[in-house]
Amino acid sequence: MYEYKEELYEMARQLKQFSKIGVISHVRPDGDAIGSQVGVCLWLKANGIDFAAHNDDALPEDISWIDASVGIRSLDQNALASCDALLFVDGNAPKRFGKHMAWFENTTKPSFVIDHHPDPFDGYTYMVSVPEAASTAELIYGLYEQTDLSMLTVEAATAIYTGILTDTGGFRFSSVGARIHQIVADLISRADLKVSEIYQRVFDNRKIKHLALIGRALNQLRLDENTGIATMAIYRKDLEETGCRYDELDGLTQFPLSLQEARIAIIFTQFEDRIKISFRSKDEFNVNTLARNFDGGGHQKASGAWYEGSDMEKALRDVTEAARRQMAQA
Repeated sequence: MYEYKEELYEMARQLKQFSKIGVISHVRPDGDAIGSQVGVCLWLKANGIDFAAHNDDALPEDISWIDASVGIRSLDQNALASCDALLFVDGNAPKRFGKHMAWFENTTKPSFVIDHHPDPFDGYTYMVSVPEAASTAELIYGLYEQTDLSMLTVEAATAIYTGILTDTGGFRFSSVGARIHQIVADLISRADLKVSEIYQRVFDNRKIKHLALIGRALNQLRLDENTGIATMAIYRKDLEETGCRYDELDGLTQFPLSLQEARIAIIFTQFEDRIKISFRSKDEFNVNTLARNFDGGGHQKASGAWYEGSDMEKALRDVTEAARRQMAQA
């Protein structure tokens, strides 16, 4: 059991000093990023603090519905300039926030972070960083807990629940403990959440083109039974020919990792000039260390990185070889 009550109490105290705060979540947002962003914006509103919510990228369809009560926008420097302070959620370094990084580096405004990724950037005014937390949304719940849980509206509870649901893989990851289930139980009872409806909106909303893309990806699934390294490659043409977008790839990591013999899964997604790499692990193998070989990072069991250049075969060779070396050293 970890404790972060004092840090969240102090975060709440400091945020309450400002009249308007810019709230920013990381690029290519997922359920935890948007759930946390919406949840904390509604906390600010409940405390009489104005806000401006921003993200570089459009929200994925499967989670965009939780933003109905906030209205997250793309980078608007004039709107952010009108804020007294900046609050970054679900990201541990300025580079995780896209165009906001350059803007942040040139502003003198106080800046705050609430996040659960390891090795955070230490240049913020104040930070709550809890790598042991299963999600950032869990920490947003803690912000309400340290002030007044009666401020939790149905919209805020739904956003926080969705963030926890998605970042724990439907409560199946090892980061899920009694604390998570206690939080979820309180959210459900306090806001009368219809959890089956939330689950369906997040996970059961695929279109036929998504299944076509999954079929193509599964054709590229490979497993090295000697090492337990499972890889999957997704080419640009796969998205173009199926009509899918990059933000519709969430959930593909479950397939290689579900293989009985798999220890780690590495998913390669080809962009025009580079390749996105997603790492997942289901034992004690630290994919965060592996991702750092490619200027990436994240969690021990879930990390990401970028491979410069679009040569998929070379990326497959280089990254899997790095994984083999780390396994041999371990």
